[in-house]
Amino acid sequence: MKNYIKKINNKSGTALLLTLLILTSILVVALGAASLITAGITIGRTQAQSTKAFFAAEAGAEQALWEVRKNSYSIPGADTDDIFLGSLSNSSSYAVDLAVSLPQVTFTSTGSFRQVKRSIAVDFEVDNP
Repeated sequence: MKNYIKKINNKSGTALLLTLLILTSILVVALGAASLITAGITIGRTQAQSTKAFFAAEAGAEQALWEVRKNSYSIPGADTDDIFLGSLSNSSSYAVDLAVSLPQVTFTSTGSFRQVKRSIAVDFEVDNP
């Protein structure tokens, strides 16, 4: 009879241990999944900020080209930083730099949104005056 009672006590302890191991395994899987989801959300947020910075840079390049083509902007003979600055309605901004090596002219526009910056460059040739 005493051996039978010891076997029953061992079985109930095993069930408790097995239950704890299963719950621990479920917790580990859930925490791993939460970590992956959090990383995905962070990457998505960074991608959205990068896209806004890129389009701000593109807006700066478009303004520079519009000023040259339609508004008769006179291109200086030397490199110039921040010739065009602007802020957009989505809280992004841009700054356009000019590099001149006649007849080649390069506008480099840098867009910023929060901590993200993206740049694009536009090259073209001008006729000699």
